[in-house]
Amino acid sequence: MHIVNPNAFASPTPREGPGVAPPPPGEVGLKLEAWIAAGLIVPLGWCGWISTVDAQPPGPDSLAAPAVEDAGGRLEGLTEQVQTIQADTDRMKRFKFSGYVQVRWETAENSGDTVKVSGTTLTPANVERFYIRRARLKLTYDASPLSQAVVYFDGGSDRTIRLLEGYLALLDPWTSDHRHQFWAGQFNVPFGYEIERSSSLRELPERSRAENVLFPGERDRGLKLVTPWTDRLETVVAVINGGGVNSLDFPTTDPTGGKDVLGRARWSQGVFDVALSYYDGLGLVPLTGDDVETDRTRFGADAQLYYELPTLGGGSLKGEFYSGTNVNADSVLALTVSSSVGRLLRPGADPAHFDTDFIGGYAMWVQNLGEKLQFAARAELFDPNTDLDHDQFERVSLAVHAFYDGFTRITVSYDVPRTDVAATGGGYDDAPDNLWTVQFQHRF
Repeated sequence: MHIVNPNAFASPTPREGPGVAPPPPGEVGLKLEAWIAAGLIVPLGWCGWISTVDAQPPGPDSLAAPAVEDAGGRLEGLTEQVQTIQADTDRMKRFKFSGYVQVRWETAENSGDTVKVSGTTLTPANVERFYIRRARLKLTYDASPLSQAVVYFDGGSDRTIRLLEGYLALLDPWTSDHRHQFWAGQFNVPFGYEIERSSSLRELPERSRAENVLFPGERDRGLKLVTPWTDRLETVVAVINGGGVNSLDFPTTDPTGGKDVLGRARWSQGVFDVALSYYDGLGLVPLTGDDVETDRTRFGADAQLYYELPTLGGGSLKGEFYSGTNVNADSVLALTVSSSVGRLLRPGADPAHFDTDFIGGYAMWVQNLGEKLQFAARAELFDPNTDLDHDQFERVSLAVHAFYDGFTRITVSYDVPRTDVAATGGGYDDAPDNLWTVQFQHRF
């Protein structure tokens, strides 16, 4: 079996495949800057030469010296202009723009043409629609080899522009490739594998349910230290607010004095990668009266195996497991009541049941089908309360990708979720909510 770099086949990015290879990141901008500089320098030089020639009328040799001095002055002026253009070009090269757009069409098993109310029954809203799932623009500014700043925006499904990431990174000066990094700002939570994998590269349209519940928004604010101890071993330690930027109660603040702490250690062999992650912190459920503190702990383990088949191409097997304690939205809803004065604890309810033990995870198989197609399948489970039955979420997802060119990917996926819903005559039924998705994505 021939082994290749996992990045070459684990998930063929829109920049892979046959045909003319696209320029590497930044090269388009550099070529444009070079043409701009050339477009300004050449006309200036040509005009300067013509002016110099025109400024030398025929005459005695005594007139030659002033003409030479005049030409020298013009040359110095031209040199200053070129230097100014070069300085401006150097500044422009420090900016790097990238991003992607995802356009989707979805249709679900429970779609309906209208929303009607009959007594206390509300029919499901129509979910057959076109929409923009993600429209993202990222600006990176490399101030020097030792520091950079990143600002990342999204204008996707909620139709409002919002800040996804904004951070500065300091790189170490004592290694040639500046591998040690210190980040400060808003960034992806460095836990496990799935969170930090870009949505433009992911093999299925959405992340797993466990990740969505445990890390709402995937991002938080704080500090992060990346330390590569060897070429294979890397550790990441972070201190963050906790709760995530999509927290319903505290999306931008931390109501607790202590911060959440997490760490991850990853061992990478190229063909097989494995990592362990741990997260420890506290949450807060706001109530009218005394607020309730909840535990927020997570343990995670992930692994990825990469291989290559002679005819089909590269493939991978990936898996991730979560366990710990987290605030349970269903428990909070069951143990509290909303009133005109706010959210109150129900009489006799025990707030210690706000947080519950959970388990979750997924297993995924990805296989290239030549250079233009790719197949992906994932099975996942999330149990938000291991002490309660019939609250588990299960889902099987299938997807086929077609790579149109080096920048565009077309995806067709089918999700089969399974949840227990109490039936009218007793027992439980699975809700009819299977989902078809067609997605067009372009990266730049």
